[in-house]
Amino acid sequence: MDQSRIAEIIDRIANNTATDEDLAVYNAWCNAQQEGKPGLGDLSARETLVLERVHQQAGISRGRVFPWRMAAAAALAGIIAGGYFWSRQGNKPKEPLVVSIPAKQNDVAAGKNTATLTLANGKKIILSGAQAGKLTSQAGAEVTKTADGSLAYHPVSNPATVEYNTLTTARGEQYQITLSDGTKVWLNAATSLTFPASFAQLAERTVEVQGEAYFEVASDPAHPFRVKTGKQQVQVLGTSFNVNNYADEPLARTTLLEGAVKINNAQVLKPGQQAISAPNGALKIVNVDTNGAIAWKNGYFEFKDENIYDVMRKIARWYNVEIIYEGDIPTDEMEGTISRYENVSKVLGTIEKAGILKFRITGKKIYVSKY
Repeated sequence: MDQSRIAEIIDRIANNTATDEDLAVYNAWCNAQQEGKPGLGDLSARETLVLERVHQQAGISRGRVFPWRMAAAAALAGIIAGGYFWSRQGNKPKEPLVVSIPAKQNDVAAGKNTATLTLANGKKIILSGAQAGKLTSQAGAEVTKTADGSLAYHPVSNPATVEYNTLTTARGEQYQITLSDGTKVWLNAATSLTFPASFAQLAERTVEVQGEAYFEVASDPAHPFRVKTGKQQVQVLGTSFNVNNYADEPLARTTLLEGAVKINNAQVLKPGQQAISAPNGALKIVNVDTNGAIAWKNGYFEFKDENIYDVMRKIARWYNVEIIYEGDIPTDEMEGTISRYENVSKVLGTIEKAGILKFRITGKKIYVSKY
């Protein structure tokens, strides 16, 4: 990542002028530091001091109120455990709190970067246990696990037949794959992607998704790219978009970041728009902040105008836990940003600071009750 750009973003965070895009880039950079990639040593002495000042400001004291952008920056960077979170009571939102939540002994760790690949013949490969390098060959494509732990298909010949593979993440898992045409796909937890091992003999590039996935589609106008979900069909006219089609979510959503996509052979989205499909098939197009749609890909939860049931469905999938509600549960709309890489107790502790709900963890069960 360009260190000069990071330095500029750090300055904007320190001056409280950082944009949402700045914070997303900063979050990705901080995640890279945790993975052992080039880090603070690449910054100048001045820039390092500025960054340290940002960190010190974010951790002055528990419960201290900061401007929302500073709170978001701290949460995204993993500077503090938790992040910022508040609940709307009537029309008046609470002030966001930057909090430091101690870990609990009875806890659940965050999800992992792994998945299961099912080949055309039914053979399954558990990718967490696979070594980097060639895994197998499938109908004109060589399948490899890359050095960074993702999956990649490389076309090597024109196949006589088309063979379909399926990449599946369980609850508590996420993964990334590069298809044979160069298209990159990120899978969120509890998601499956079915795709041809090679697109060489196909007039159209068609894949199927159940769950949530982010796509960066390789350009090939002669071979249109389509994504089929349970409630929407997406014809790709551009590059970057997110689909959310979980069976336990009441609405299916496709969010466009760059380029253009056509939904159900009818509506064309522009960047910054989201297509929402209701259970009755009705389709609505709305303008959205795209950062929220791909927050999961960038390593954090972002909730906006969501009630506790919306929030806990996301937490349940990522931490692979069961949610049990006790008594009369408030359904105030909530907003917040919390790292996905913390143990669940820190995430729940941050939500508790809004003073509306409290949580109890027992094994792989989370009990939710009124505060």
